[in-house]
Amino acid sequence: MGMLRNRIENRFEEGGLWIARNPLKVILTVAVLLAALIMHLPKITMDTSTEGFLFDDDPALVEYNAFRDRYGRDERVVLAIGPVDVFTPEVLSKVRAIHERIEAEVPYLADVSSLLTARNTRGEGDRLVVEDLLEEWPDTPEKLAAVKARALGNVFYKNLLLSEDGRYTTIVIETLASADDARVADDVLAGFDELSAGTPPAEPKPRQYLTDKQNTEVVVAVKRIMAEFNSEALPIQLAGSPVVTHFLKSAMAKDMQTFVKLLILIIAVTLFLIFRRVTGVFYPLIAVILTLLATVGFMGLTGAAIKLPTQILPSLILAVGIGASVHVLALFYRKLDETGDKPGAISYALGHSGLAIVMTSLTTMAGIGSFSMAEVAPIADLGRFAAFGVFVSLILTLTLLPALLAITPLKPRELHPEKHPVMDRILMWIADVSTTYARGIVITSAVIIVVGLAVVTQVKLSHFPLHWFPKTDETRMATETLDKVMKGTINAEVILDWKETNALYPPRRMHCYDSQRDQPGAP
Repeated sequence: MGMLRNRIENRFEEGGLWIARNPLKVILTVAVLLAALIMHLPKITMDTSTEGFLFDDDPALVEYNAFRDRYGRDERVVLAIGPVDVFTPEVLSKVRAIHERIEAEVPYLADVSSLLTARNTRGEGDRLVVEDLLEEWPDTPEKLAAVKARALGNVFYKNLLLSEDGRYTTIVIETLASADDARVADDVLAGFDELSAGTPPAEPKPRQYLTDKQNTEVVVAVKRIMAEFNSEALPIQLAGSPVVTHFLKSAMAKDMQTFVKLLILIIAVTLFLIFRRVTGVFYPLIAVILTLLATVGFMGLTGAAIKLPTQILPSLILAVGIGASVHVLALFYRKLDETGDKPGAISYALGHSGLAIVMTSLTTMAGIGSFSMAEVAPIADLGRFAAFGVFVSLILTLTLLPALLAITPLKPRELHPEKHPVMDRILMWIADVSTTYARGIVITSAVIIVVGLAVVTQVKLSHFPLHWFPKTDETRMATETLDKVMKGTINAEVILDWKETNALYPPRRMHCYDSQRDQPGAP
């Protein structure tokens, strides 16, 4: 085993010497390979939707997509106006103005529901009257009172368009399930000329559902209109699943930028304190930042989106990838200060750390890569791409880093045997405590582990995106307000399928909500 290790270390030394003598070839080769990945960065997308947690072939997602194909999107944006006296000329006029602006300016619109479009069906004598609630605009107190009475007495408006106390009204915005649906009306006659000429119709394209970016366009347009009308006299709040998804995406993008900048700063300061050299700070950062860009570019190449769990990927790659560079640089600078021979120092550093770096990187890849077997799609993505990032970091540490050192003029420094006296004293004190009180440390550690195992059973699994926001966040506050006054903003859809044509028409099935009248299995 010792001979095998020596042979491997000798190969690393030979490779380091070759890199030191041919640095430009190494840098050019690495640059080409990195460019092939980094060029796909513009393709990267962000996905904060709930369905993004499922694989494309997951039965639940397949059924949900079939539902969207048939019935459209079930998620809605809700504008809540209140608390106000809804049935006043000023408020109703503002509701009409907002409704009309939404219809004119919001993209991917399927339908808008409000008091302006509410249907009013009632009986008058032997006649059935079907009309809009505001078909005749109420311009007198008597007409306003009549409209208010009809609206508050209609159970179909309650907790949908009106709160139970009549102090809140909503504008419910339903978007298309797919951006392609916007062209259906324009293309309704498309293809008839081809059919008449004997040309077979084109194959239908795979359906592309509304993307996170398109969802953002909808929410931004609604928010812009809302801002123009929102005031103390007319409070307006915005809620609904698309809104939560949009603000999750915004928060995720902001948090990722903050964490990456903060981590780079911490790494830079730590490297400077360790090496006190410019190259000791910038070259490891160059290696890990290029690793991060290549990994995200690889995600763009494969069509994988950044999702809520995978937002930790940049921080993970930066934290894991920097360690190998520190090992190489520590050995390189020490040997350079001893001999003044830069190619020899590079060869020495790779020979003495190369095998250890490869083994630690491979075990890290295996550990992180095990997540790729997860049933939750973004967790599997995290396993795959984090392992890929560790691999790229390994390659850059063993090739690009020594090549950059080789082309940089570096002077050896005077050796200081007591270079870190404070740190040495701290480490010696820790070693003394560990060996002197070994029994007590083991017992204390065992107690901590036992307590930890007992406490960990109290951890509960939860997936409630609304509670990921601070309590003071406007999206959370708006959603909680509507949950209270309108009894919720999220729909629950139930599909009944008897697997036969016109199966719903028998009276017993039309009354299937009554468990006493239609038991399971009844005709």
